[in-house]
Amino acid sequence: MKLTAAISAAVLVLAIASHAQCAATKGSGFPGDIGRPFNGLPLPDGPLPPRPPTPPLARGIAMDLALEAAKEAVAACDGYHVGVSIVDSAGMPKLYYIADGTPGFHAYTGFRKAYTALKFRMPTSQVGAATKTDPTVVAMIAADENLLSFAGGIPIFVGDDIVGAIGVSGAEPSAVDERCAQAGLSRVMARLR
Repeated sequence: MKLTAAISAAVLVLAIASHAQCAATKGSGFPGDIGRPFNGLPLPDGPLPPRPPTPPLARGIAMDLALEAAKEAVAACDGYHVGVSIVDSAGMPKLYYIADGTPGFHAYTGFRKAYTALKFRMPTSQVGAATKTDPTVVAMIAADENLLSFAGGIPIFVGDDIVGAIGVSGAEPSAVDERCAQAGLSRVMARLR
């Protein structure tokens, strides 16, 4: 009985210690991913450790416009199975749109294209061209697993302010992805605020 109580106490101490490390949990590597709070376990009884602060919401396009842009991008890529990702001005996912028949990994490739367009403030086709002449750009892309210089990502500006980016993945060559992303963005551009 004493051994069972000692084991139970040890398990409880380990569980509390693992819950206390929730802020140190490694995320997936995607921007803003907080990982698995409390290591994916139910919340413990009693007082909880403080949660990490939630960053303020970043500027982004409205969801109805994001969905409309994604649908237009897919329509413009008729004959291809593409996915569309839209991020806000902080690089956080706003929308993943995977058309029927499209492999799901295109959400992540589209995200990386959108994220790259956002970070460099230019279409990813221009980023790709810059890798041929600028070793700094090559080093930046190599250092961040979320940067991808294939064509298909376009930043979204309202005036001089960047409010996000759109990325399309699945068409070949990737210049077609970029044409489709531009079609989606053009569909909603006049209504962005």
